[in-house]
Amino acid sequence: MRERSPSAILMVVGTAILLLLLLSPVLLAVVSLLASGEFLFDYLLTAELGLVACVGALSLTIGTMARRIPAMLLFIFLPVMLVTLFILMALSDPSPLFAGFMLILYNLSLIGLAFHGINSLRH
Repeated sequence: MRERSPSAILMVVGTAILLLLLLSPVLLAVVSLLASGEFLFDYLLTAELGLVACVGALSLTIGTMARRIPAMLLFIFLPVMLVTLFILMALSDPSPLFAGFMLILYNLSLIGLAFHGINSLRH
């Protein structure tokens, strides 16, 4: 039986938060489809819940540093997530192409952080 250290618990919580955040638009679209018969997909939801993403990434970072796991993916995707989230929230009227690019980059960084969490939990 594996030992449940606080750092492992932090990593599990951070990874779970990031995965739930990534799945939330799909889950809410299915709920709206079942409830009203309309498929409403909110592709901006992951960026709107940016504070939740920061909490999950912080938990994942603390757990990774406490366990002294190689964190190459973390140090690549965490700054990308924070910078793109800041850009998305700071700009008042960006062009749709630029905003779409930043949103895609932000979501890819969330996927990379979740992948780091899943991969690190195997160690």
